[in-house]
Amino acid sequence: MNEFQIGTEAVAGGHLGWIRKVHRATNEILRDNRGEPIVFATQDAAKAAAGEAMVAYLNTPMLRDGARVEAISKAEAFFKLKSANAAGAAV
Repeated sequence: MNEFQIGTEAVAGGHLGWIRKVHRATNEILRDNRGEPIVFATQDAAKAAAGEAMVAYLNTPMLRDGARVEAISKAEAFFKLKSANAAGAAV
């Protein structure tokens, strides 16, 4: 599905929280700093943590089309300037 989602999954000992990003087809289980899945005591705790993880993901710096266009424009201006200087020197 092409949509953001959060959810939980019941496992032995508690619940896992997960997030799904628009560009991924699978759920990403919340993990600790060692890469181990975090098992929450309650479904509510797992869902709250998934919500926080999704908000953190959405608030990370992302490449915008405008930034990409700006970088291309700067590169084109640089090379056009070099081409113009080379043409002027050849005359």
